[in-house]
Amino acid sequence: MKKYLASLNILSRSELDQIDAYIVKRTVEKATVLLEENQICHELMFVVSGVLRSFYWNFKGEQVTSCIAFEGEFMAAYPSFIQQLKSRETIHALQHTEIEAISYENLEKLYDSSMAWQKIGRKLVENQYVFMDQHFTEFQQQNGSHRYEYLIKNYPKQLHQIPQPYIASYLGISTRQLTRIRKSLL
Repeated sequence: MKKYLASLNILSRSELDQIDAYIVKRTVEKATVLLEENQICHELMFVVSGVLRSFYWNFKGEQVTSCIAFEGEFMAAYPSFIQQLKSRETIHALQHTEIEAISYENLEKLYDSSMAWQKIGRKLVENQYVFMDQHFTEFQQQNGSHRYEYLIKNYPKQLHQIPQPYIASYLGISTRQLTRIRKSLL
C-alpha cells in the first residue's frame, strides 16, 4: 500500500511514513470471509498478493460478483466503508491472499493530519469512481467477449485462478457463454 501511495507523488516522506503505524498486515486462506453482508465495513484493504472478491445476492437469490481485486488493488464495500453503514456485499478471498488493511478510524486520523492526506483520500475515491464508471460503461457498450478480452489483457495470470462461475458473474454472462467465448479465443 505504501509503495502505491508513494507512486501518487502527493505525500512527503514523513507524511507517507505516518501510515506505518496504522497498516495491519494479514494473510488469509482461500474462502476466508473478510466482510459479511449486513456488517459494517471498517477497513480499506490493499491486496499485496492473491485475489479478493465481493458479491451480493440478487432478487433471484443468485450471487452476483460486483468486484474482483487483484494484486496492487484496493478492496472495500465502499458505500459501507465511507458511510459506516451496513454492507450489502460480502467480501472473501478467492485464494491464499496477503492484505494490508487500514481502519476507517485510522484513515480519518491521517486525513486530519494534513491536506496532503486529504488529497490522497480524494484521489483514492476519484480512482475508484473512474474504475466503477468504466466497468459500468463497459457493460453497456461491450459484449461479453470484449469484456473477457479486457480481463485476459489486464490480468492474464490471475484469471486462470478464479472459478469460472465468478468470472461469468462478474462479466454479466452465463458460464455457458463464458465457455463459448473462451473456446472461440483459443
